[in-house]
Amino acid sequence: MSMDTQSLVAQEPPREAPWGWSDRFRMPLYRPGTRVRLRRGGSWETVSHVALRRHDLAVYLVGHAEPADPLELELEPTVFTTVRVPEPH
Repeated sequence: MSMDTQSLVAQEPPREAPWGWSDRFRMPLYRPGTRVRLRRGGSWETVSHVALRRHDLAVYLVGHAEPADPLELELEPTVFTTVRVPEPH
């Protein structure tokens, strides 16, 4: 590792994030087995699989042939971080 690379790795992340950014963010994570609630009707369903179709997210539910619109589904958002965490040795 060169000195320049070492100095970049050793630097702490900036204390202040740019406007609109944070070290954590929340977003829904659709993956097989996730329980979701349909806004219309309020029934609980299970995600079968997810696909991208023509730049749109298609969420398929168990027992349904057609994909559900993600805007019609409710689930608890997952918290993600944008800060790198060193791997354990």
